[in-house]
Amino acid sequence: MLSKHIKEKLNDKYSQTSGRTVRYPKDCNGLAEHISIVCKTKISASTLKRLYGFVKGASQEPRLYTLDLISEYLGYKGWEHLLQSLANTSLPKTKEVIKLKPEQVGKGQSIILSYEPSKKIEMIKKENVFLITSSNDRKLLVNDEIKFKLIELHYPLTLTSLIRKGQSIEVRQLATVSGITSIEKI
Repeated sequence: MLSKHIKEKLNDKYSQTSGRTVRYPKDCNGLAEHISIVCKTKISASTLKRLYGFVKGASQEPRLYTLDLISEYLGYKGWEHLLQSLANTSLPKTKEVIKLKPEQVGKGQSIILSYEPSKKIEMIKKENVFLITSSNDRKLLVNDEIKFKLIELHYPLTLTSLIRKGQSIEVRQLATVSGITSIEKI
């Protein structure tokens, strides 16, 4: 699966010329067609769906040929050149993690979760709950207090508790389509 930074670059390039981005699996059809036109080399939508993480259980590593084609579309000489460019870019001072238990987060420490389609939630740890400080997902609102047992990349997030304005809300599951695509500790 592609990193979120490369997906952002793909979305930026695709939206500059088409006005569209990849938010859903069907959007990969348009991106595949656009890459094929720009690079004069065919790439399948199903390949892009795997690289974007829309296809569950796709653990096969992408071919270097495919990664070079994506790099060419983004204006790089090849995959290594793209990776080198990313390594030289100063990215935010966060620590990306694969699994996260509540006890691994210190009081006052923030977490940012991302998942498709283009959802991002920020939370800060209080005593024994996490307070939502920013959310563009209607399932969680700012000032909601949540509890969970584990956050794991590529899996949905199951809440064990959700308190909104002092009222207990039915426990919900988030990121059911794509799973969590990014976990950042700040």
